[in-house]
Amino acid sequence: MKIKIKIEPNLLIALGVLITSFASLFVCISQTTIMSKQNQILMQQTKANAWPSLSINTWNTGNSSGLDEFKIKLTNKGTGPAIIQKVIIKYDGKAVKNWMEFYTEIKIPQNIPHSHTISELSNQIISANEEFQLIDWSSSKKMMQYIHNRADKISIEIYYKSVFNEFWVVKREGFKSGLSGFEKSTQTKIEESKIPNAVFFEE
Repeated sequence: MKIKIKIEPNLLIALGVLITSFASLFVCISQTTIMSKQNQILMQQTKANAWPSLSINTWNTGNSSGLDEFKIKLTNKGTGPAIIQKVIIKYDGKAVKNWMEFYTEIKIPQNIPHSHTISELSNQIISANEEFQLIDWSSSKKMMQYIHNRADKISIEIYYKSVFNEFWVVKREGFKSGLSGFEKSTQTKIEESKIPNAVFFEE
């Protein structure tokens, strides 16, 4: 015995509409996913075009009779501005608040006059390919030589961010030369919460 099932035309139409709706939803979800991935790629490309990369460098020239120049500079080798957040400068492991406190820690003799040229670093923005002079001791040969002889005990940490609020820290220990692997600056990407609550340098 054959059983005939009669399907109403309205039911077929409703089923067709339902299938079409599911197909449209699937296409919409697929397009949204593709657009989201494209936006992520575009954002990464945009960030790459505004990525700062700071290095801490020492500039010292001279000969066997002594130094002629002794400077510490920052260079932004990245593609975007570096927005300085915090600076930590230490001598022999102890953080100092300013250069005068640094001179106290390094124990410069009273017969050596304090002389230097500095640039304000706090809240500074260092543009891409810009070189920024942190300090120059070249105007006082005795002071320059005294500090250089002890420069292996100087360390600097600079915390900075990009325009997209991505954070990095660049560190360097030792400032006698730029040739030693120990003295090269290292850069690390960090979370903002990782910026330490230490004694910050205030010029």
